[in-house]
Amino acid sequence: MSHQVIDSSLKGILKVTLPMVLSAMSANLMYLIDRLMLAGYSVNSMTAAVIAGHFVSTFSFLFIGLADSAEVFVGQYNGSKQYEKLAAPTWQMIYMSMFACLPCFLIAYFSDYLNMYPSYYAKEGIEYQKILMYFAMLPSIRVALAAFFIGQGKTRIIAISIVVGMLSNTFLAYFLIYEVNLGCLGAAIATVIAEFIQIAILAFVFFKRSNRTNYRTFQNRSFNGSLFKGCLRIGFPISLGNFIMIFAWYIMHVAVSRTSKDEATVFGICSSLYVFFIFVAEGVNKGSATISANMIGCRDLQSIEKTRKLFVKISLCFGLIIAIPLVLYPEWIIKLLNMASGDISKLYSEIKMCLILLALDVTIETLLYSIWGILIAGGDSKYATTVNQVCFWIIVSGPIVVLYCMESYVSVRHLYALVAGWLAINQVILYRRYKSLKWYNKLV
Repeated sequence: MSHQVIDSSLKGILKVTLPMVLSAMSANLMYLIDRLMLAGYSVNSMTAAVIAGHFVSTFSFLFIGLADSAEVFVGQYNGSKQYEKLAAPTWQMIYMSMFACLPCFLIAYFSDYLNMYPSYYAKEGIEYQKILMYFAMLPSIRVALAAFFIGQGKTRIIAISIVVGMLSNTFLAYFLIYEVNLGCLGAAIATVIAEFIQIAILAFVFFKRSNRTNYRTFQNRSFNGSLFKGCLRIGFPISLGNFIMIFAWYIMHVAVSRTSKDEATVFGICSSLYVFFIFVAEGVNKGSATISANMIGCRDLQSIEKTRKLFVKISLCFGLIIAIPLVLYPEWIIKLLNMASGDISKLYSEIKMCLILLALDVTIETLLYSIWGILIAGGDSKYATTVNQVCFWIIVSGPIVVLYCMESYVSVRHLYALVAGWLAINQVILYRRYKSLKWYNKLV
């Protein structure tokens, strides 16, 4: 049998992490392209899609957080050479995703009654929300299948599936938005089809004869109560954290959009870019968790520390690369968004300042996610998520909500400055947790 060997050298780290970074970039680029196309179609359509996207993500990431836990078990099984068990965690999280269908369908059906949109965004926002909510369980099925490959460090197929999905989404979105003139509705349909395509690619490889033979990808389809509970125990804190965090962003976006239409436009632009550039943090997090889980499986703590130090250097390098377009060439980004018309020219200075803050936020978040991945690999999700949520609500969301309730002006610039403070404090606390070794648990 041919198994992926994962080590803590720079080459080994990059071999696992770079495909994950590129995969995350492609996935985020898919959403950014949708926003770019909608911006060209209508600024209102773009902003409506951003607000609705936050609402849908609140629920889809609830299930993604659970499905992600399969990576920890696959990684530790792989590190401890229990190859015949690699497929079992994936199946448990596929079943979880199926259970998620009912609440997603109910929320989609009653979307007309869950309307928090300003009147000028309501129609398109609800249309976009409905379609994506009917299929909100698809991303978690994709993540569950991907966990089987990521936990082994076999990340190339993930990159291939996401790139194919991104290209499919781009062509479909252009056709449905512009040619069929469906606007937000067309962007939502294109996204759903792209998710189906990615799932089909991963499932095809998952069920290949070699994987069925070597890793029992079909034979391990039985429901395993203890493993299912184990995945939920690791994934639930992450899932709940995702739910609360994204819902908080949704509330803040509503608050900003009700402050003024100009601030809503700035937030729509910046949050779209943030969703795209955060691919670095997501990729680093996946790489860190995968390598650490394998090292925990073979009880190699020294390699984990070596990995952490290398990830710090990698994160800072990525941060400098991201700063180039955001800080040095903001005009190019504004033109790329196809919104360089006179109606938003007064917002250029605000957008430029927000982009500088975005570069800082993404760099700090990437450093944070490298440590987060190590803690998650050891099953320490509850502590990491609790710290993250408490810091976020005290430093970011709480002040914004208070300002909104007091009917004070809510600035996007101030919001992203608060985000930098939250990430920096979170980084310090989680680093102290890492040094304590309380996260170092072998789960399999």
